[in-house]
Amino acid sequence: MRALPVKAANPAKAASESPPTEQVRSKIFQGSEGTPACRTIKTDPRGQIGLDPRIDQFIADLIRAIRTKDALLLQPMFHPRLNTGLFALKEALAKIDATFGGPLDVSIYRLWALNTVDGSAKGLECVDDKVTVYPHYGYSLEFGLWLQVMGQKEIGRIFTTIVPVEDKWYLGSFQSQQWTHAGKDPSAWIEDAVKDISKGHKESAYVKFDIASKLLESGTNLKSAIADDVAKDRDALFTKKSFGELIHKLLPNEDVAYAATMLVTDGAGVFVRMHSPGEISLVDMKVRCRKIANTLAKQPWTSSLVGVRCAYLMPGEKGEFDGGMGSLFVPFKDS
Repeated sequence: MRALPVKAANPAKAASESPPTEQVRSKIFQGSEGTPACRTIKTDPRGQIGLDPRIDQFIADLIRAIRTKDALLLQPMFHPRLNTGLFALKEALAKIDATFGGPLDVSIYRLWALNTVDGSAKGLECVDDKVTVYPHYGYSLEFGLWLQVMGQKEIGRIFTTIVPVEDKWYLGSFQSQQWTHAGKDPSAWIEDAVKDISKGHKESAYVKFDIASKLLESGTNLKSAIADDVAKDRDALFTKKSFGELIHKLLPNEDVAYAATMLVTDGAGVFVRMHSPGEISLVDMKVRCRKIANTLAKQPWTSSLVGVRCAYLMPGEKGEFDGGMGSLFVPFKDS
């Protein structure tokens, strides 16, 4: 579940870097300052790197702000050019807490130093972790910080970029991702998809590959090689369009406008939006969605799925967006 209103952004077209920043860059990339590179930075048990006390304090404050949902502490940590609003941060932190289940244990998962040399925004491959980090333009040195968030319900990740301006460090981006769903990480969802393929259930395999793909989404500044591989495996089974056509054929009495996979509390499900000639009552929505659930539950490939969410659209409303009549979820186990 992706979720956050705080989006990655390019904080500056250029940056005024202080000599201390260049000293840090020289410490990390000693002898190879002129070569663009990504380097993994080790942290001690306290989560400190020991290169610059300003960076250590910045990361400690960031972790504390997330753990305690302190938007007032977090807001000034964003680059001023981002104009990050306090309400947006409160909403983002509340959603992180609700999705993963507070209280949260936040720690450093990976910290990468990015030596762009000339401030290029070209992606830098972090070979050991099979990821590519895309820096912001204008900084010879910045950091990519991937935090792990251990919640009471799920595990999450938060990826941020840390950029220097004069003698301070700021957040250049902030992107939350859900790393586990129903207690399973992307690898487990991929494994389940492969098992479904072996059973001939390519439809449910598509759903599970797509769930894994959703969990691997980490924003515009961080891309993993496995995310591309999973997307290719998913699309080899169905495209979004062909999956929608499949659902449409199964529901001939409904005017299906959109169909996709979705995360639900206990696993994976199907989400369907349908056109309606006019407004319908909640009772009618429940009856029609129950029929849809019964139809889908009879399909062999839905045996490992949890249910369906139905949404009805008024005339003129587009299938790509939620309509004014809302939606409701019906589990397959009651079918």
